[in-house]
Amino acid sequence: MGITIHRIAEESRTSIATVSKVLNNREGVSEQIRLKVLQTAERLGYFPYIKARESGLFRQKEKYIAEIFGHLHPLLLHKLKLGISNIVNNTKYYEVTHFLTNFEEKNINKVKLFINNLMRDNDMIGVIISFVKISDKIIQDLIDSKLYTVLINIKSDVASSIIIDNVKASFTATEYLIKTGCKKIGLIVSDDFSISVWQDRVTGYKEALKEYSINFNPNLIEYEATFEPNQIKLATRTLVEKNKDLDGIVYASDWQAFAGLQYLREQNIKVPDEISIIGFDNLEFDELIQPSLTSVDQPVEEMGQIATNLLIEMIKKKRLVKRNIILKSDLVIRDSTKKIKK
Repeated sequence: MGITIHRIAEESRTSIATVSKVLNNREGVSEQIRLKVLQTAERLGYFPYIKARESGLFRQKEKYIAEIFGHLHPLLLHKLKLGISNIVNNTKYYEVTHFLTNFEEKNINKVKLFINNLMRDNDMIGVIISFVKISDKIIQDLIDSKLYTVLINIKSDVASSIIIDNVKASFTATEYLIKTGCKKIGLIVSDDFSISVWQDRVTGYKEALKEYSINFNPNLIEYEATFEPNQIKLATRTLVEKNKDLDGIVYASDWQAFAGLQYLREQNIKVPDEISIIGFDNLEFDELIQPSLTSVDQPVEEMGQIATNLLIEMIKKKRLVKRNIILKSDLVIRDSTKKIKK
């Protein structure tokens, strides 16, 4: 059952009439009450309000493209959103954007509720889902409800998807450390393997070790899924203490690498002289920190553009398309790693 204005009134401890006035932007409500009602509608995921908020006003007889984003670094999100919006802004469609919080991503019922609202809304014509843990069952439900669907950085057997080859990207990062002379390379990665990205990065790391006849040791992997700086530092500390001759670390994200670099600096461990590190994402701050961070570049803006163009193509042709597009990633070499000896 969807969220109603009765539920919003109950949760915000106001009347149904007051909630109606707020959601329809009418006068006669104090700013304090208005804010309370809007925050409640947002928290409960009241879809008509989210749509009105994103588009400014309800536009009768117009069609919307919904964009659902999982929890990812704001700089990465900005690039991805830019790629999508640059295409949508040149069409007759309007955007409705929803950012899942950490709590919502972990609460499958919250995700299902939002998806159900999408499927019931006759103004919705398509949806782009990015970096979200979501099952093929839910994706199939979207498709069955006649919503054209494209996924970004999500593997699926039922819908079109735009991804990078995370196995190859992780292999390349690990291989580079090996070629610079690293003998004992650790990996810090999320253990949420329901999201294929992390599992693929573990697989690529292991394949590189095998390719170069380096024995895999489970002690060389630390799992860290909170992305909180103190927890990342703790994971780095554990990795270093368990492996005294550690000389390289691959971090599955730049944010993790940044916190790890801070810990190594605090311990007077020289990067890259003692330990080389590589991240993923190639965020803007990678060039600004000291030493600058070697990182795998994810072409997220391009991913957003390709996904949106594919969605628009389906809408125009009124035909579902299942196409899996794998984009190339590049390793950007900076000062946190040694150079390959000629």
